[in-house]
Amino acid sequence: MRSILGTKFTYMTESVRSAARVLELVEFLAAAESGASLSEATGGLCAPKSSTLMLLRTLVNRGYAYRDNDNDRYFLSPDFRAGAFGWVAEPFARLTAIARPVMEALSDELGESITLGVLAGAGQARILTKVVANLDVRYDTDISRPIPLYCTAIGRSLVSRRPPEEWPDLLGPGPFTAVTPHTVTDRAEILAVIEGVRRDGYAIVMEEFALGGTGVASPILDPTGAAVATLNVGCVTNRFHGKRDQVVAAVRRSAAAVAKGLGGGPL
Repeated sequence: MRSILGTKFTYMTESVRSAARVLELVEFLAAAESGASLSEATGGLCAPKSSTLMLLRTLVNRGYAYRDNDNDRYFLSPDFRAGAFGWVAEPFARLTAIARPVMEALSDELGESITLGVLAGAGQARILTKVVANLDVRYDTDISRPIPLYCTAIGRSLVSRRPPEEWPDLLGPGPFTAVTPHTVTDRAEILAVIEGVRRDGYAIVMEEFALGGTGVASPILDPTGAAVATLNVGCVTNRFHGKRDQVVAAVRRSAAAVAKGLGGGPL
């Protein structure tokens, strides 16, 4: 833009036009309380169907919007609508928005509950959100409850992607409490288990934190290889044994999908 004799001229380059189109689409979805179909978005923006579809897919992949597969309509993400992905509110809102549809699909695939966890301070992690399995017998957890790093799949997965010299400080000084009869409490043994998690790319914790429950977690990595979060499958133990390989493969694939949406990479 420049001014000549008080008159402003705007040069609409192709990149500026593309940016404007994205903002117009976000504004269009914000005004569409019942969502919008591809044809409605195309008509509302007076834009080609192919380019509108690509913009919608980009918004979905980045977590700004989501697609309802049942009616093929697009909606602005509730997290973005409420807090602009943490630009003015919750710093993990964008992560949660991107992870949520992946978690729902993973829960449907495995018939188990899914949680998303992050580091919360010395010796602890916290759960950002959960998708509870739609079954009578299912694993569930209170997301307001801090969870220990030393005896949970979420915790061991998060610790494993930090430099090994940081592991003792992250776990805390101990002594480590036996939450169940199966909890590993020996520091050297815990560190050895975490080394295996780093090597394998996933953690399995069987009834160390909750009797009858098994956690399987895989880290969500940023471009540097550090874990920004971890995706966890909370299985009923007696169902886990028959589908161990399926659960491990599915949670690793899903964690990589969330990482890709955030601009990270596979493990």
